[in-house]
Amino acid sequence: MKSVAAIAALLALAPAAFADPGYYDVTGVASDDTLNVRAEPDAASADIGDLPFDAKGIEVIATDASGDWGRIVWEEGSGWIATRFLAEVALPTLTGTALPAGLQCSGTEPFWSIRYAETGAVYSDVMGTALSLGYGGAAVAEGFATFPVALSHAGAGSGTLSIVSTAICSDGMSDRDYPYTVALVLQTESGQRFLSGCCWLPLDAGTN
Repeated sequence: MKSVAAIAALLALAPAAFADPGYYDVTGVASDDTLNVRAEPDAASADIGDLPFDAKGIEVIATDASGDWGRIVWEEGSGWIATRFLAEVALPTLTGTALPAGLQCSGTEPFWSIRYAETGAVYSDVMGTALSLGYGGAAVAEGFATFPVALSHAGAGSGTLSIVSTAICSDGMSDRDYPYTVALVLQTESGQRFLSGCCWLPLDAGTN
């Protein structure tokens, strides 16, 4: 892969950063109760779902002006939960980065996805490409504390270079807003592709 050139090109496209997402466990909810997910940051707003009393690793992508409500990715859109029932936690991160292990990124037209673990990444797409890649390394852009971050992964005859930034991202297919954006260079025996998409931490990843 043309990693130096690719990094330069991707950093030039990196969007402006915003406050990093936060990760939380539910606290202060009785064991026979749940934490309501609201349609809007208001206790009188519609209840659109529930989180278990012991839910862990919840990704809060933004808060309202008061700080009393946190916005999360919920089903095909977003939801709001009361921050007074949240306790901030530190999740396992990808080596050399502030990115949580288990981060999922995907894009559309054509559909593709990649999930980053502590030791590697798994990529797949609608065209039948399926790759299990080993962790190659990470680098934070010079002059920045945590983001944008470049991740490299490689396998037999294939590899990826990802630039992940903290910026609200839309997949163009739903009403969801995601907390990270990714630009991905994919190298396979068939050639090189340049992909763009959104990333988030699935609740099951934060729980594990």
